[in-house]
Amino acid sequence: MAKRTKPSYIRGVHEYDGINYLNFVLDSSIKALRTFNVRPDDTWVVTYPKSGTHWMLEIVGLINSDGYPEKVDRISSSTVVEMIDLDQKLPDTMEEEEQSPPDMAPNMEKIERAPSPRVIQTHLRLKYMPEALLKTGKVIYVARNPKDTAVSWYNFLKDYPFEVPLTWERTIELVINGNIEFGPWPDHVKEFWEIRQEENLLFLFYEDILQDPEKYIRIVADHMGRPLSDEALQRVVENSSMPGMRKTYQKRAEENAEPNSELIRLPFLNKGKTGRWKNYFTVAQNEKFDEWFQKEMQGVDIGVQFE
Repeated sequence: MAKRTKPSYIRGVHEYDGINYLNFVLDSSIKALRTFNVRPDDTWVVTYPKSGTHWMLEIVGLINSDGYPEKVDRISSSTVVEMIDLDQKLPDTMEEEEQSPPDMAPNMEKIERAPSPRVIQTHLRLKYMPEALLKTGKVIYVARNPKDTAVSWYNFLKDYPFEVPLTWERTIELVINGNIEFGPWPDHVKEFWEIRQEENLLFLFYEDILQDPEKYIRIVADHMGRPLSDEALQRVVENSSMPGMRKTYQKRAEENAEPNSELIRLPFLNKGKTGRWKNYFTVAQNEKFDEWFQKEMQGVDIGVQFE
């Protein structure tokens, strides 16, 4: 029997403060984020993973650039603030890692130096956010129904070189048990739902934006203090659509990014649809998931849309 290749350390998972993270998430950055210097013109895009993060980043960037993708400044938003810079090729095996160790410099350092206005993304829980965030910057939180989130997470990482392969069945178990990377979906979403009345926080649902992008892009622009003309609004709508983003990212891959960049290798842009979970869940899996969801969200009037 052939000896199985050992995955690299960077492709592994570790625990910090009771939550699992991929190893390119830095504990030091999570700790440092509490005292991070927030600027008044910062826009923070906060999501649970696979909840429309890159879609909202593109919308916010286009709003700042009046709808022109070539003018979007991606310096601060290219990688999650708590991670290393993913604009590099990460090794899959331990042998590759020993030959070409990844650059473990915190992406936070690049974000700290980035010019204003910065667009900053994070998947962290509210308790790890900068103390001054809601008093100083603008925050946009996007929530997506956990069934489609689980499907997107599975498709995102199913070919990832984990030591224990990620199957669909295992994905469901990880979600229900709260052992998925970045922690339990209910804990993350409920924290921000409970403070949704904060003036500097805009809480949105992925499904609502998908149904009426023009309406919600205007709402986002107004929240950021950057109202759009009708012409600029249409440019943002067009260039933040799935075809528009694929065109932008393909051009970026060809002209700007390193050919081996992790940002290009990982499929950040998926189908951009809702209700895909119906193609994955068995009847038994769906019943088990519904029971878990109802228990975890009991007493929370959040109105998550699964269709």
